[in-house]
Amino acid sequence: MRGGDILIECLKAQGVTAVFGMPGTQNIQIYDALLRRGAGQIDHYLVRHEYAATQMADGFARSTGEVGVAITVPGPGASNASTGILEAFTDRSPVLLITGQSHTELYSKSPDKMFHGLDQMRFFESFTKYCAIAHTVAEIPSVVENAFKAMRTGRPGPTVLEFPMDVVTGEGDVRIPPRVERPVGDYPDDASLRDAVETIRKAKRPLIFAGSAVFHANAQNELRLLAEKLNAPVIVTRCAKGVLPEDHPLALQICYGYLGKQALQHTDCLIGIGPRFTSIDTRSWSLQLPQPFIQIDEDANEIGREYPCDFGVVGDLRLTLQALIEDVARGEDNWDAVLTPLRTEFNAQPSLPIIHELQDVLPRETIYAIDVHALGYASFAEFPIYEPRTFLYPNIGVALGHAFPAALGAKIAHPNRPVICFSGDGGFLMGAVEMATAMKYGINVVSIVINDGALSAIKGSQLKGCEGRTIDTDLQNPDFVQLAAAFGAYARKVENVADFKPTLRDALAAEKPALIEVMMQDKQAEIIGSIGWLQGDGLRKSTW
Repeated sequence: MRGGDILIECLKAQGVTAVFGMPGTQNIQIYDALLRRGAGQIDHYLVRHEYAATQMADGFARSTGEVGVAITVPGPGASNASTGILEAFTDRSPVLLITGQSHTELYSKSPDKMFHGLDQMRFFESFTKYCAIAHTVAEIPSVVENAFKAMRTGRPGPTVLEFPMDVVTGEGDVRIPPRVERPVGDYPDDASLRDAVETIRKAKRPLIFAGSAVFHANAQNELRLLAEKLNAPVIVTRCAKGVLPEDHPLALQICYGYLGKQALQHTDCLIGIGPRFTSIDTRSWSLQLPQPFIQIDEDANEIGREYPCDFGVVGDLRLTLQALIEDVARGEDNWDAVLTPLRTEFNAQPSLPIIHELQDVLPRETIYAIDVHALGYASFAEFPIYEPRTFLYPNIGVALGHAFPAALGAKIAHPNRPVICFSGDGGFLMGAVEMATAMKYGINVVSIVINDGALSAIKGSQLKGCEGRTIDTDLQNPDFVQLAAAFGAYARKVENVADFKPTLRDALAAEKPALIEVMMQDKQAEIIGSIGWLQGDGLRKSTW
């Protein structure tokens, strides 16, 4: 087989069903192989900017747990796509970027003198789990297999593979590796497990701090069963939102929200199940963890890495949680007296527009891609998510403009479920060109754009931190309805929030890509006032 054919056969063997990208000089033979070998099994989606290729792959990956794949040319194509790779690396999402490259005989030349020149291995190595070049046809199966092993072992993360043109067109007789499955981890050490069980048994009010490793280990059910047996509330990291249905009586949502922070002050035993303790979750590691602190993780390197722990347990998360469920004593009902008045205070906050109305219309299984904007921030603490992998947000890299392409990737993966993109005007315009992609393939995402005429969070930061001075945070926007309509999308403007829900119902019924522009320029001050991290993270006081 030719090298390009081998590559496509390897992707098929790994279960790849969709790729996102743009053909160009150095990858046209890969695309030709995709056309000949992948037709009917691997669908391709042409993007209009490579930034969106890896973001769409990321949305596909986050919503499924499977690998999302992007293809670009090297150099500017790869560097345009690198933002999505960075986002996948920081949030631990399995995204594979495939690029072409010039002939291997030119590798001795300086990259800065090459057409589409870039030393891609050096460029990507610091923010991928694996990156490699297939220097020969015989190496293609092994680099693909190694990439999928990296993405399906432990915490996932992105990988990058480079294929020179002569390798893609060369011929060889190779074995196509079978699908790489996530390996079952080790059983936890008996002594460390006993220490954890004994510590938990002494606690009156244990609290669970869950991270996205629970998703990766497919241990959501075990997490719920452990929480219910201990009667222990659950707080989560940003990446783990939805790991426990957030209408569950033990779900407190985000760790730094009002309920999460209060629970941390009232617990007498913290059980960390796979959290990574990132800067945003811990407010630059200023968060004080209660003691005793039990840290459970599949990765021994994470134990005590950011915070010292009293007891560390290393092992397969499902096996570890199953052992804890069996061995711990049933917890007493010691949290109700603490949580009931706190929930009453929390629920008494003034209602936020739009965000509190979405779930009146949409079913539980709806997938939400939330962009980086003022009302989007509130979704972590005030927008309950009911099913795993239905909340997509650029949690750590925080790439503005992530939501729309990520929503397209998620909708491709789940064509029969509603998918909502919830953006501000600044973020949506970054990816708005992909409305062409949505129309070309009938990717029926409904986009809700809050048009307040500003980069409101940054403007609020300027007002607070620069003695009231601001610079270039007010926006010159298009008419988003006319913009979407020019692509052929269903588009409506909402001037009065009371009209939002019927407009959303109409957009869903349109069964085509849709956009709702919500006009809020006159509410800019209220929007800034709703941003928790500008107001000290207490209960929200702003009214609308």
